[in-house]
Amino acid sequence: MSFFVCARCERRLTAEINLEDAPPSAGHDLPGKARMAAGTYTSSWNNGFVLHPDDVTGAERHPNPRRLNGCCGLDGLDGPNLVCSGCGAEIGTEESDCWKPHFVVTLPDAANLIADHQSDESAH
Repeated sequence: MSFFVCARCERRLTAEINLEDAPPSAGHDLPGKARMAAGTYTSSWNNGFVLHPDDVTGAERHPNPRRLNGCCGLDGLDGPNLVCSGCGAEIGTEESDCWKPHFVVTLPDAANLIADHQSDESAH
């Protein structure tokens, strides 16, 4: 298992997650449905990572209300709308509005992947 931390303050940003090697199928792009399965991540089009919204546990909504538009959730159209709960650095964009697939995409240099090698070491 792995997790992401804030690149600026190293606060843990996610629950434990695993790499999803295959891109999400077309059925995962339905409005109101999560693009990624819970507990998984994949690379994104912007050189960041795509995550299930429920896996992002160390972030909060941006303090600028202009970044928080949407009718039933966040539409993600006004720039990064999530900040690190520890240091306030912008970490990514949540899309969770009713008319869009739901996911979080990190900014390219905002989150670092930490791989858990404990299980690998105990096997030797």
